[in-house]
Amino acid sequence: MATLSQLLALPDLGLRLVQAGPGDPEISWSSTTELLDLGGYLEGGEIILTTGLALSFDDPRWRDFVASLNRARVAAIGFGVGVNHDRIPPPLTRATSEYRVALFEIPLPVPFIAVTKAIAALLRSDELRAARSALQAQQRLLDGARGGRDPAEIIASIAQATGKQLALVGSDGAVLASTAGFAAARDGNVERVSLDGDGAFQLAVAGDAPLTPEGHAVIAAGSMVLGLGLRGDRAEETRERERWERLTAALLRGGEALGAARILAPELPLPDRVRAVAVQGGAENIADWRRRPRSGLDRLIAPGDEAPRGPGIALAWQLCPDTEAALERALATAAEHGLDVVIGRSESISEAVLSRRSASARLRSLSLTAPLYAQPRVPEIVRADRDAPLLEALTDLERAEERGGGPGASRSGSGTADPASPDAPPRALSARVLGPLSAHDERLPAPERRLLRETLRAVFETGGQRGPAAAALGIHRNTLRDRIARVERLTGRSLADPDDRAELWFALRLEDLTS
Repeated sequence: MATLSQLLALPDLGLRLVQAGPGDPEISWSSTTELLDLGGYLEGGEIILTTGLALSFDDPRWRDFVASLNRARVAAIGFGVGVNHDRIPPPLTRATSEYRVALFEIPLPVPFIAVTKAIAALLRSDELRAARSALQAQQRLLDGARGGRDPAEIIASIAQATGKQLALVGSDGAVLASTAGFAAARDGNVERVSLDGDGAFQLAVAGDAPLTPEGHAVIAAGSMVLGLGLRGDRAEETRERERWERLTAALLRGGEALGAARILAPELPLPDRVRAVAVQGGAENIADWRRRPRSGLDRLIAPGDEAPRGPGIALAWQLCPDTEAALERALATAAEHGLDVVIGRSESISEAVLSRRSASARLRSLSLTAPLYAQPRVPEIVRADRDAPLLEALTDLERAEERGGGPGASRSGSGTADPASPDAPPRALSARVLGPLSAHDERLPAPERRLLRETLRAVFETGGQRGPAAAALGIHRNTLRDRIARVERLTGRSLADPDDRAELWFALRLEDLTS
């Protein structure tokens, strides 16, 4: 920036400093005025030129004049002598000393236009220096692109040219490279620049001071260089994606794939618990979702090996760490591609197959036509969480016996009777499925609980036919419909889903047998 000292040093003007301000103020522009209060029209950093036409030599209002300019944070006041006053009025000098506003004298015959032109020349010179410096920084960044520089080196070059704290952020929100001060500055104002069309990689720019036009140019050049480096060789990127897809598929099948994961990415800690996330939609949208650049644990994706559920419909899987942040990223990415989602139960990573199984059971809840025809597309999200699904508990029992643990072996290996494990008492399993409808649950009044249980039993005994069920109960079909809606809301299960119907029937029968 141009400064007051540079203006005072110009020999052709003969300017004389009368009162110094704090430091060497930077100049943004100049303004000529004879107004008493100009503060509301200024932005800060201006040189105010005046001859004092509106005030007498000893007028006390000089103090108000300086006070308003001080509030506007002007760079300095330039007083032209020999026009209205032969010398600078003492009240003006005292006021600039009190408010610490720089004051300099402009002698005759120097016109104000000469001072304004000199300031404009200083500003142009400063802009040329800044543009030249930005151009040199851009050239260094572009040279680095040809030399294959590390992203950390590129970020350091950008930071040096802009004075900002920066970080390269991956698709999973992890910081891949950063300047030393980014961690402390990230709590303030942070702008993000996408480095690819999908926004999978971003350059985070931290700092409260606004960027200059030259700084924006350097950021743009650095973002382009980082983007080129991250995209790299497409063939190698494809091979890397295929390796992660094979690993993910093995984890979802329940294979012993954890060792392979540690070999593929030894520096990447695997999460203790994961959720299998099924994404379903148009085949082209699924293909775009799979090709999206990813980093970190976001690379745990795999194509679906199930038979297509409908023409033009495809399925893929993602193993997502069981955290809110990771799930939000997964859902946001799926929504960008117009994909429906089923979120499986939380399981340990070694038991990811169980999470996949719970999500697979809920896939039938997704529409096969909406992804192809519904516009605008509002993706559907289904959660497959269950408190204690009986069918999965029976499957776990079979798995425990295959492993040699016997019918009493719990999944955790602790020997305790977890209600969600196959060795749990039938009463606990049925109570977890039926919820407030359980005969052992007192959240509902007993008459209402019996009424809803009888309604559910009548629907089952008439093969799901609403008319005969209403007749058997002696109620209207609309009354039956309302009761069924209440049953579904209380249990979190739908009578339209065969798995849910089976679990509700098993739970009722178990309570009959154990009561």
